[in-house]
Amino acid sequence: MEKIIKTRYLRSLCTLLAAAVLGLPGTVAAELPIEDFTRLPSSRDALISPDGKHLSVVLRREGEDILAILDRETRQPTGSFRVAGKGMAVGDVTWVNNERVVYSVTESYSWNKRRFSNGELIGVNVDGKKHKLIFGYRSGESTLNTKIKKNEANNGNQEIIDLLEDDDKHILIAFYPWRLMGNMWVNNPDAHTLIYKLNVYTGKTTKVDSLPYANARALTDGQGNVRFAIAVDDNNHQLISYKPTADSDWQEWSLADFEGDRVSPVSFTADDRKVYVAANVGQSTRALYLFDMNTQSFEKVVHNEQVDITMLLRDFSGKHVVGVGTDLGLPKYTYLDNNHEVVKLHRMLLQTFTGHDIVITSTTRDGSMAVVLVYSDANPGTYFLFDTKTLHAANLVSTYKWLDPQMLATTEAMSFETRDGATIHGYLTLPNGQQNNVPLVVLPHGGPHGIRDYWGFDWEVQLLANRGYGVLQVNFRGSSGFGLDFERSGHGKWGTMMQDDLTDATRALIESGVADKQRICIYGHSYGGYAALMGVIREPGLYQCAIGSMGVYDLPLMFKEGDIADRDSGLAYLRQALGEDQADLRSRSPAYNVGAIEADILIIHGARDDRAPIEQAQSLRKALDDAGKPYEWLEIGNEAHGYYDEANRLAVYSKVLQFLHSNIGNH
Repeated sequence: MEKIIKTRYLRSLCTLLAAAVLGLPGTVAAELPIEDFTRLPSSRDALISPDGKHLSVVLRREGEDILAILDRETRQPTGSFRVAGKGMAVGDVTWVNNERVVYSVTESYSWNKRRFSNGELIGVNVDGKKHKLIFGYRSGESTLNTKIKKNEANNGNQEIIDLLEDDDKHILIAFYPWRLMGNMWVNNPDAHTLIYKLNVYTGKTTKVDSLPYANARALTDGQGNVRFAIAVDDNNHQLISYKPTADSDWQEWSLADFEGDRVSPVSFTADDRKVYVAANVGQSTRALYLFDMNTQSFEKVVHNEQVDITMLLRDFSGKHVVGVGTDLGLPKYTYLDNNHEVVKLHRMLLQTFTGHDIVITSTTRDGSMAVVLVYSDANPGTYFLFDTKTLHAANLVSTYKWLDPQMLATTEAMSFETRDGATIHGYLTLPNGQQNNVPLVVLPHGGPHGIRDYWGFDWEVQLLANRGYGVLQVNFRGSSGFGLDFERSGHGKWGTMMQDDLTDATRALIESGVADKQRICIYGHSYGGYAALMGVIREPGLYQCAIGSMGVYDLPLMFKEGDIADRDSGLAYLRQALGEDQADLRSRSPAYNVGAIEADILIIHGARDDRAPIEQAQSLRKALDDAGKPYEWLEIGNEAHGYYDEANRLAVYSKVLQFLHSNIGNH
């Protein structure tokens, strides 16, 4: 249920999981160590093998990610694996048959702590045997035995697109080649995506197709045949080709008579005769359609006029869609076949774990067992092994084992009426035991287009709530998720209408008595950092402080610096989202308007940021210096667009909490 805020604050109750299972949030919390929130999760990606005899989970141990394989019955490890090499780590994990797991590799560097996928795949058996690099740029290294023909190096990224269930030795991958620029390999924007059949034991590849576009995404049918290719051109226009039959040549998919926009094929039906397609209904919200391959006709299956479809529920094979979810406030699901076994399982789990969302991470091939992730606003996530026959759930592992849900705060869905009569949605998290006159942190999301806030566990929000701050997250106009009209209404409105939406939501909480008008700070990352600084410029009397983190502060500079400006598609995006009138861009740039600032300012930025380069923060800094405006500054030398190193996170959030305490804390 969503709360509606106009000028009054209406309390509502949040449904919670029974204390006997996961504990009830809401206990008045002691102040927990910052590290409890800034540390990386203790576990992730728990999965079950196709035959149900083994489990896999990635565990965080002494600063490393370890892939552990467990005997399901005894829970004893049969093997554990790490990636050798400084900065190397286990990435995504996939069971490709009953005995073999394939996992990807990520890399980080001393000068940039962000984790990058390096395109490599490693295969290993459950007993640790045949542990082998099977794909990637190092897979072509020479061997001492010169009679053995080595696989060629694969300089590029990959994506597993089909497990080929009837073939235990091979999987299908999409390969995205790199190009050499100077002494570095970078993404090749002109290289067409290649489709390889990869032997998961030997690493041998066989090219089976080439997609008709560069950097295209592939969709396979139930038999593992590549049937759709989806991409965007340099002007961000969508490109789709398909094969009417498995043996056909690629042909452009004509959508001339279709009402949908931003079309994305997502799943074939079980008989391969129809395709589920996600698309916006004109300029409205995103719906699920069914496309008939024979008649070339579309049928609208699920459409919510208020909010986009954001989640897909798939069958035991992972290939076919059986339900969809939406997030107007809390997650809500619509099922396509109420008698499907996965649907019955999912519905049962939602009823069992009341107040939580459910992600079925994996199932056995026969559907007799499933690993499910149960999470909520106040539960970071717990993995359960669920027996679909006996209906027994066994606790496997928690994602943040040191965090007690009873000590965390609840997040409630809200809606607000803006000054021009629009309705916008968001979330409010209040410190446990506090409901009125609380110090408030307004936390606008990044993006801003193509991004929105969701209900669920957010460690940053929980840290702030644990320190006694209410946290307001607003899906202001320009956010994704509420239709194309809603998103595109923010184009050219950075710092104006989009900023007013944040202001209106904040004032509503003040008028309702929830927020203390003398203790409000606005704080955000990326676009959120921009909004934080524009907030104290546009509303100098509303906020006592602002924190800009990896933010954009000089809009004209976006066309000259950073990885967005490096691409033709990026420049097209900037022209659409920001406009090109230089005087207008300067009028909506914090760096050109610091004279209006009265609040205290903290600027945090990563020196290696290529999305919002450090020049953005330096432009703001120079303007503040020239205007004689005081501010605090924290530069992280080895971070890019985000804070990925645990020590850096601790430094950043120690500074954030100290700054908030000085400005809006209880003194």
